[in-house]
Amino acid sequence: MLKSHQIRSLATAAKKKATPKKPVNSRARTIKNLNFENKSLYGAVIKKPAAAGDPPEATNNSEISSEIFWLLQKKKDSSTSQNVTPTKLIPFNNTELRSIPNFPLLTSTSGILENRWTRHLQFENEQCKSPSVNKILSATMPEPARQALLKWKAAKIALLGEDGFTELQKATLERGSNFHSCLESWLNMESPGEDKLRKADKLWTSIEPLLEKVSRPAKIVERKVYHPFLHYNGVVDCVSCIDNQLHIIEWKTSENQKTNLSGTYDAPLQLCAYLGALKAESELSDLDVTKGAVLVAYTDGKPAHIHSIDQTKLKRYWAAWLRRLQEYWIRYRDDNLPDPI
Repeated sequence: MLKSHQIRSLATAAKKKATPKKPVNSRARTIKNLNFENKSLYGAVIKKPAAAGDPPEATNNSEISSEIFWLLQKKKDSSTSQNVTPTKLIPFNNTELRSIPNFPLLTSTSGILENRWTRHLQFENEQCKSPSVNKILSATMPEPARQALLKWKAAKIALLGEDGFTELQKATLERGSNFHSCLESWLNMESPGEDKLRKADKLWTSIEPLLEKVSRPAKIVERKVYHPFLHYNGVVDCVSCIDNQLHIIEWKTSENQKTNLSGTYDAPLQLCAYLGALKAESELSDLDVTKGAVLVAYTDGKPAHIHSIDQTKLKRYWAAWLRRLQEYWIRYRDDNLPDPI
């Protein structure tokens, strides 16, 4: 019995020894080698947990590519960074560029920021013009959103033709401009006039009930602002009181219902960018703006929606805006901005 067991054990060992190893799939080996090389160059992917209640823009960027992290955290090495050699002048040194995500929404009164950051005295110069908030958000739009917009544009052109699509864009722009003009007059305690109200039509019907909540005259109406440290510009729609609290207000128009803040896409980031610029201007820094609001009027005349943004959300959207701003300047420097849609 013992002899039989020994024979079986020897046979099993011989079989295992004789069993050939399975060949490694060449495609799998290639991927494995590439992953190893990428990790050696850039390090592991950095994952940042999203806080509860983070805006969609923040959570979409919660996983940062290791290459971008490497570009921002390490000095460029000529042996490994040939593809990221700067080709354009930007208004930030390397330290400032890395520090953009840490810039506070409310500037300090002690002069610390002035000592650490370059203060730009003008936003238009021959070397490097400041981009608008709209331009930055458009250039850094998440790829799924960009593809969806391109698909929509292609479908409209197929339906209307090139000339028809151009006319649609023109009509949309004129409608929005007229709507803002009516609001500007109303907020300044002036009559918009019958002609403007007729052109605003259902948009005014949509927004008029909500205007009872907005105090007049407004503190700021359609004012161009510039951030002297972060070098961008934009136009603030309105700063006024809603329910006795000072708000920065962004007016939007839509054909579709926007029942929640996330449905307004980049509007909260846009609003926070303007608020940051307001707070960075010395003559406007004393404005005690504690909240934000996105008011959406509808082209079919349905009641408008008001979406409030408290201080906690303002800080989160500000952080999301700073990431987009940093991405813009990195891509601008490397001449890697996408074509306008």
